[in-house]
Amino acid sequence: MKLNDVEEKDIKNFKVLLDYFKQLSEDGITSLIEKPLLKMLDLSLPFFTNLVSKAEFRELKRITINKNVIGHNRRIHDIKFLKYPPSEKVKKYGRCNLPGQSVLYASFLAFTALNEMKPRVGDLITETTWRAKRDQSLTYCPIFKNQPLKEKFINPRTLELNQLYQNKLNIYPKNVQQQIDAFVQFVTDTFTKRVHPNSHLDYIFSAYFSNKIFHDFEDGKIEAIYYPSVQEKLSFENVAIKPEVFDKKFELAEVYDSVVVTDPSNGRGGYTMEGLGECKSFDFASGKVLWDPDKFFQPEERLKELKHYFGIKFE
Repeated sequence: MKLNDVEEKDIKNFKVLLDYFKQLSEDGITSLIEKPLLKMLDLSLPFFTNLVSKAEFRELKRITINKNVIGHNRRIHDIKFLKYPPSEKVKKYGRCNLPGQSVLYASFLAFTALNEMKPRVGDLITETTWRAKRDQSLTYCPIFKNQPLKEKFINPRTLELNQLYQNKLNIYPKNVQQQIDAFVQFVTDTFTKRVHPNSHLDYIFSAYFSNKIFHDFEDGKIEAIYYPSVQEKLSFENVAIKPEVFDKKFELAEVYDSVVVTDPSNGRGGYTMEGLGECKSFDFASGKVLWDPDKFFQPEERLKELKHYFGIKFE
């Protein structure tokens, strides 16, 4: 269907279809409907559209829970473990990936990344800072329609994107505007849905649209997806980047590791960490973080306690 050919009955039918998908999403996706749903999405959606923008994201933050990546509460020495996972290791849907797809997830603030990853007491975590190489911008699709869930809070970045979107939307006839807007709102709702960690199938819609954005939309030229953090109630943002783009346009600048000693499960809110070490020296040829083995933020006695209570290893 060409957007300029859309009629009132097409809009009505399209909204009924979106309502059906919304109900499926609210009810929860099961393995029984997973494959039929993906096929239905391919066959039933008459078009795909999204706002496209370009910007330089100068600095990105990531939090790695060491044991989730290397299997142990051990210091990470290989740079590859601080980036995206190999595609063959990706077994579940993510907000911006299908199973078998590797995507680099990052945030712009360390506390946003921390709240996304949700480490627990005793976890050895690694905070990394990645900086854009000179004059390296990203072509990205933003997810922007929904404002923060907190009353009276406004996200200025998504507000600005909304205004840009409205300006572009106004060039279409009114009936076409209705159809585009219904679709963009539906896509936004899938990306801003709260999903339980044990219900990865509920990411199926945003993962499906991410795949479209990365591989089909604009002939595959989209390099990243910019979307609000659900864990931060849409007040701050995350970004998902194609691995090959990340490798080409970003480089590791700083590494800092610490142990989580309190987490939000105690009912007081927030995290407390005890820093262990930092590093700004890397051997990129061999892919190694060049930690100073004799330099720690904690005294020897405290290091022994952390090793004893949490099984932390540094070698």
